[in-house]
Amino acid sequence: MSLDETLRILATVERGGLVLDEQAIERDPDAVLVALGRSFEALSAELAMLQQQDAQSAAAPFDEPSSVVAACAPAIERIEAVLGSLDPIERAIMAIPARTVVGLGVKARHAAYVLSNYWTDVPERLDWDARTVRQLIECACSVAGVKLN
Repeated sequence: MSLDETLRILATVERGGLVLDEQAIERDPDAVLVALGRSFEALSAELAMLQQQDAQSAAAPFDEPSSVVAACAPAIERIEAVLGSLDPIERAIMAIPARTVVGLGVKARHAAYVLSNYWTDVPERLDWDARTVRQLIECACSVAGVKLN
């Protein structure tokens, strides 16, 4: 993925506008990756909120079946829109190599999100491969100062 393509993705996603120029990228080799990480965190938080709201509305009693469809359709559309926005950001995070510990933290946090099922159980119950990957992600996040949740 080219730098221009990555910057275009960031410009279309970032709500506050993109403030990355060539000098910022020269000063911080992971500036683009960090900006992608911020966008990823914001969108994944929005997605979690929408999914929680969707689950709550699905559990609420409805008088008529048509009201269920009316309530679910906008939520599903918003969730799909956020997922559509997340896709190019996640692909860019995967494509851009980390050059600093901070960039490694962005990649580790993304890996934790993708492999979130590794945190649904205690490590001792995971198979060896999953436990190894979980521990690696946790260590990378710790060194980078990134919280997993």
